[in-house]
Amino acid sequence: MSTRPASLSLAVALVLAAAAPRPVAGQAGARVVVATSDSPAAAFSGRPANGTVYTTLGDKAEVFSGDLMVALPAAKLTCKSGAVAVTALADFDGRSTSPVFETAFSIAEAKNGDADLDLALDRGRVDLANVKAAGAATARLRFWDQNWKVTLDGPGTRVAVELYGRWPTGTRFKPAEPGADPAKGPAPVASLVLVVLSGSASADVGGTTVAMKAPPGPAELRWNSLSGVRPQPQKLTDPPGWADPAPQTEDGKKAAAACEKFRVARAADPAKAFDTFLASADVAEQRVALVTLGGLDDFQRLGQTLAAAKTLDQWDFGVTVMRHWLGRGRGYDQRLYEVLVAGRGYTPAQAQTVVQLLFGFTAGEVGEPETYEVLIDYLAHEKPAIRNLAAWHLVRLAPAGKAIPFNPSGTAADAEACRAAWKKLIPAGTLPGKKG
Repeated sequence: MSTRPASLSLAVALVLAAAAPRPVAGQAGARVVVATSDSPAAAFSGRPANGTVYTTLGDKAEVFSGDLMVALPAAKLTCKSGAVAVTALADFDGRSTSPVFETAFSIAEAKNGDADLDLALDRGRVDLANVKAAGAATARLRFWDQNWKVTLDGPGTRVAVELYGRWPTGTRFKPAEPGADPAKGPAPVASLVLVVLSGSASADVGGTTVAMKAPPGPAELRWNSLSGVRPQPQKLTDPPGWADPAPQTEDGKKAAAACEKFRVARAADPAKAFDTFLASADVAEQRVALVTLGGLDDFQRLGQTLAAAKTLDQWDFGVTVMRHWLGRGRGYDQRLYEVLVAGRGYTPAQAQTVVQLLFGFTAGEVGEPETYEVLIDYLAHEKPAIRNLAAWHLVRLAPAGKAIPFNPSGTAADAEACRAAWKKLIPAGTLPGKKG
């Protein structure tokens, strides 16, 4: 399927303007130094709690309380007390079933001896390590409405924490009523896993202390925003493969090399780095730049990139980044809907269709011929974002259709020819690969 998407930017270019920074628990108070980066320049980007502009941190830079830090893989810092080191991890090899892209967190000033580190994890994966010469180290771990205290029992103890949010496939999007409180609206499902990788640790979760040990032992604790936490750790025979920070596959090694090359380029010239990597013929380099654009909320540039996408992979992965962004927290879906209606001239019904297409379909809907009939009809829709997203779904649900030419910026005749070809591939009343 040859596609050069011209305007999914209708759906993304102005999202940033509508999306105020999401406050993170535990970040009130004066802005003070709470940690020091142990990484070279541009490993971290940060913005103040109430700001919208990210700047790259320099070599061995100071980290301030409340600043939202977006980290490249392997970026590392040590808290002010020198007791706990934090390393951002990534899933280069697809070894985890969790959809984790960039890592973002903020650190509050630890007061009154409550903990050595007070970290609010916004998304992604971090490794917490006790780097003291002797004794236990403690970390206050905040995420969503949770406030846990993790004790790393001795030097060398390591704990990995992974957090992500996703709208369940096929969630029905409903625009909020005028004046409704976004904090009370529907939310994606957030999931967290905490795994002890070495040594022993304990987690205080809602007043219950859970003792844990590295594999083979009771090493894993899980939480999600629907059912909460079961204060009984899961025994693991071996550490999970994703917890090893070293990439294992050739693709993983290429991704790691691309991240380091991108970091060096950003340290020299941030704007030029994006230009270079977005235009690269290397898929790994394109993806590093796309993930970083989404992580930094730079949806104007992401939209422009998708509008000028030269490869199906770049377009395809860009939509995945957008879906990832929608799952960050409560209200992101409503912000997108409002931008489409107020800023891009979509009718409420059209804007609702865009968000619904980004949410996807249930397994039951995928097994219904009507789903394919609707998507095929959308291929000739007047709104390019709807055409593009319909094509995005169809080539996943019916890979044989990749050979069908599709030009999102084409004429009405082009759109109708594409729709006719898909109707021939999947006749009304049938499923892909099956004839009625």
